Amino acid sequence: MTDLILSPVISDGMVIQRDSSFPIRSKKKITVNFLGKTYEAQSQKDKWLITLDPVSAGGPFEMEITSEGSSFKIQDIYAGDLWLCAGQSNMEMQMSRLRDDFGEEWELSNFPLIRQFKVPQESDFSSPREDYTGGAWLSPAKENLHEFAATPWFFARNLYEKHKIPIGLIITPWGGTPIESWMSEDALSDYPQKIAEGKQYADLKKCEEITGKNTIAINEWETNLKHEDTGIAKQWEKPETDISEWKDITLPGNFYASSKNDPELNKFTGVVWLCKEFEVSAKFAGKNAKVWLGTIVDSDKVYINGTEIGNTGYRYPPRKYVPKELIKAGKNRIVIRVVCNSGDGGITADKPFRVFTDDESIELSGTWKYKIGAKAKERPQEFFYQRLPMGNYNAMIAPILKYPLKGVIWYQGESNEAAPYEYKKLFISMINDWRKKSANASLPFLFVQLPIFGALSDNNEEHRWAILREAQADSLSLPSTGMAAALEFGEWNDIHPINKKDVAYRLFLAAEKTVFGENNTSPGPMIVKYEIRNKKLEIILNNCGEGLIQSEAFVSVIGDEGQFRLPVTINGKDCIIIDVSTVKNPQKVLYAWADNPRGRQLFNSDGLPVIPFRINLKGEKNV
Repeated sequence: MTDLILSPVISDGMVIQRDSSFPIRSKKKITVNFLGKTYEAQSQKDKWLITLDPVSAGGPFEMEITSEGSSFKIQDIYAGDLWLCAGQSNMEMQMSRLRDDFGEEWELSNFPLIRQFKVPQESDFSSPREDYTGGAWLSPAKENLHEFAATPWFFARNLYEKHKIPIGLIITPWGGTPIESWMSEDALSDYPQKIAEGKQYADLKKCEEITGKNTIAINEWETNLKHEDTGIAKQWEKPETDISEWKDITLPGNFYASSKNDPELNKFTGVVWLCKEFEVSAKFAGKNAKVWLGTIVDSDKVYINGTEIGNTGYRYPPRKYVPKELIKAGKNRIVIRVVCNSGDGGITADKPFRVFTDDESIELSGTWKYKIGAKAKERPQEFFYQRLPMGNYNAMIAPILKYPLKGVIWYQGESNEAAPYEYKKLFISMINDWRKKSANASLPFLFVQLPIFGALSDNNEEHRWAILREAQADSLSLPSTGMAAALEFGEWNDIHPINKKDVAYRLFLAAEKTVFGENNTSPGPMIVKYEIRNKKLEIILNNCGEGLIQSEAFVSVIGDEGQFRLPVTINGKDCIIIDVSTVKNPQKVLYAWADNPRGRQLFNSDGLPVIPFRINLKGEKNV
């Protein structure tokens, strides 16, 4: 197959889109025998092309490919629905991260007919690629489920359970990437500066030089930090280390604030050593224990009684370590060596912070001891090519758009926080361009509206995630689009919330409505119309099902004398009313409008939330 230079997509275990002509390209003339038919390749520029006739859902099938007297077989082929899964880290997050919360997924007696093809994470700034450099199809089993992307997995599970159609998942997301990186040059035609920014990295030699210098600078920083770290030299991780002169700090929390504003920890970069002693019973010591420390900014090594139990190299993954019989009856010592890269070090609050067994838990929150091991300048920034315009589209999206797809699921937006008002135009341009490139003007495009993130807040018109959510909702103006409202599935202190199962279910609802024509209330109630009557704002909503339900719902009304928080009253199946009589000249109304808005408990009868909204009342007459 390598000699024939077939796409890695055309390989054992593949899923082809049912009921669609399916292309097979090669650089040699080939003959394909498939389902009783023989296909001869036709010349197409510098390649050869075979187009398989449409196939109904089913399998497993076998395909024989012959060229120049030699042949081989591709096996375990299914015809089903092929979904492109794209975006950034919340689409990329693997099931391994979810095992403690959704362990039942590993206990399935029969795994569904779902296949995953993970596209190599590469960028190309020269031109769209014809094909991928690697990749293979993966069939789910207990031994490999941890490798599946979580949101696509749950989405596919819902689809398969409903329709019993084999599902193929093309996994392309890449953490930390802005939407521009997933857009073609054509899609960015209104943004010449973005095109120029990407094209300057088409020079591979230049990229190698940048990567080399960046790697050297980071390695030097890390090497110097280890060399200068007194804690390493004096082995502070050892249980005999005298910590009586170490300072107190209350954890979890930001190091500066938790140390009662120790000036040495203000915007600190370098190494902080943390230490705490705890006692356990003989019964506890005899059990398999776990150490959960939430997330730590930025990297860490953790020791129990002088022995390392785990380490993590960057801030986002949850720290879940296993001490492996290191905990003993009586006094124990945990030591954490934390490297702070850029002045905001700490241990994330409101996360599990404990040592525990199945029967008993010891909280680690409270007073710890700390000592600075080394100070340093800010760590050199890593250079991420994948965050530049066009590169990911060229290498990871363009090749798959040559194949028929059932649709696209998309979870992205966090990395466009810096310029939220650009997002709507970019998003719509990208959707239209992908459709054009795939020769399918109605290619279904389903996306996740961003969840909550950050500290709980009153409505604030300037909050960027709220603006991004509005841009996403506005993109529903395009045909064949659907949205999964995920607001309440976020975590205020984690940009990577764990609950991907419910997010995926809402993507499934969007698919049922947009792709399969089911009449449901996805994505949730949205404004149809509004008017002011007798100093009361009356708002009519769609997608209400059997009616609206609230436990606590408020809006903010902005008038001449400021912003006022006012309660929402349900008035019938699809109507809410806000009394604005106390507001002089009401001009704007905000609902669930903040990065993490309070007072947003307003749902339809199916449990779907009212979509955040912003109403401009200027010119609205009081009738």
